[in-house]
Amino acid sequence: MWSLLAIALVGMFGVAGLGGNVCVFPCLVCLPVATFFVVFFFGQDLTGARWSMSLWVDKLCIHQTDLELKAKQIAALPVFVAHASRMLILWDETYFERLWCNLELATFVHNGGIQNVDLLPLWLAPWLLCSILLDLLSAGLFELLEHVLPNWSMRWVPPIMEATESLLGKNPAMLKFVTCCVIWMFSGITYLLVSVPSFFSFRMKLRNHQLLLDQMSAFDVRAAKCALQADRNAIEEHVVALFEGGNAPVKEGSGVDDGEVRRQRFSLEDRDPLNCFNEHVKGPLLALVESQIGNELRVPFHIALIACLPMIFYSSVNVLACDNGPCEISAVLSGYSSVTQYMVTQVVAWTLTIFLSFPVTSPILLRMINFAVSRGNGPLELFMALLCCPLAYMWSYTCGGLIWGSIVALVQ
Repeated sequence: MWSLLAIALVGMFGVAGLGGNVCVFPCLVCLPVATFFVVFFFGQDLTGARWSMSLWVDKLCIHQTDLELKAKQIAALPVFVAHASRMLILWDETYFERLWCNLELATFVHNGGIQNVDLLPLWLAPWLLCSILLDLLSAGLFELLEHVLPNWSMRWVPPIMEATESLLGKNPAMLKFVTCCVIWMFSGITYLLVSVPSFFSFRMKLRNHQLLLDQMSAFDVRAAKCALQADRNAIEEHVVALFEGGNAPVKEGSGVDDGEVRRQRFSLEDRDPLNCFNEHVKGPLLALVESQIGNELRVPFHIALIACLPMIFYSSVNVLACDNGPCEISAVLSGYSSVTQYMVTQVVAWTLTIFLSFPVTSPILLRMINFAVSRGNGPLELFMALLCCPLAYMWSYTCGGLIWGSIVALVQ
C-alpha cells in the first residue's frame, strides 16, 4: 500500500513536484501506519476467513459448562494436539505452571516436532505496538520541525561549516562530513519526548523476556499445577509414555541444532522420561525460542525494523518532499548540482540508515537499561535508566550522521 501511494503521488505531481507538499506526510506515514493497525487488529475479519488457517484452541473448543462432554473432550485432548501441523504457544507467566499445557506441549513435541512450535509471548505485541506508536510520534515531531523551520537543516550548513573550518581547516570533504553528523545528531531531539515512555515499555519487555527464559531454563513438569491428583497421575503417565527412552523426534530442517538434540537423546536414554521432557524444554525448545524472539537483550532484525516502521515510512516523505521545500531550492542549498543527484543521494543514505542504524536502537537501549537497573532499584538507578533512553536514540542518530556524512562527502 505504501509503495502504491508513493507511486500515485509521483504520478500526479512528478518526482520533483512534491517539494513542500503537506499531503505527503499523511499519505505516506499516517495512512500506512493506520492501515497496519487495522490489519493487525481486524485482519482476520477483513479477509472473510478466506485465507485463514484452521485453529484448535483448547479453551474455546472444549465445552466449559457440560461437565460430561468436557471430560470426554479433555480425555481426547492428546488426539486433537497430535493431529495439528503447528503449535502456537501464547505464553504468559503461568503457562509452564499449568500441567494441562505441559501435556499439550509434550504431545505435540512428540508427534509434530519441536521445529513446528511457535512461541509468542503475550507481552510482545503490546511492546511492539507501543514502540510503533512512539516512533510515529517522533516522525510527527520531525515533520512538525520541517514545517516550522523549512529547510532548517540546509540553512544550518554554512554556519556549521564556518565553525568547523576554524577547528579542522579547509578540507571540504571533512567539513561536509562533520556538518551532516551535527545536523543528524540534532535531529535526534525528536525522540526526547518519547524517551520516558520508551523506558517503561522497554523495561517491561526486559523483565518479561527474562522471566520467560528463566522459566524455560528451570522447567520441571513435576512442579506444574493441577487441580485433581487423578489428573496429575494420568498426565504424567502420558508424558512418560511419550518420552520413554528419550524418543521425542526433532525432524530435519528445524531451527534447532539436530546434532545437539541427538547427543541429548543419547545421554537421556536411561533416565527418567519426565526428566527427558524437562531437558527438551530446557534445551532444544529454549534454543528455538531464542532463535525466534531473541534473548532478553536482543531484538531480531525484522522486529527491530517493524518497531521503527513510521520512521521508515517517513524516509520517503523526506526524499519526495525535499526537506519540505521546493526541490530545486533544497538541492541548491544542500550543495548538489541537480535535483536528481540530491534525491538519489538521499535515497541511498536513508536506505543505509534504515538497515544499519535504526535496528541497533532497541538492542542498545535494552542493554543500557539492563545495566542501570541491575545496579539496584533506588532513585539514582532509576534516573540512570531514564537517561539511557535519550542516549540510545542519540547514539542511533549519531550512527545515522556518520552514514549521511560519509555519503555526502563522497558525492559532493
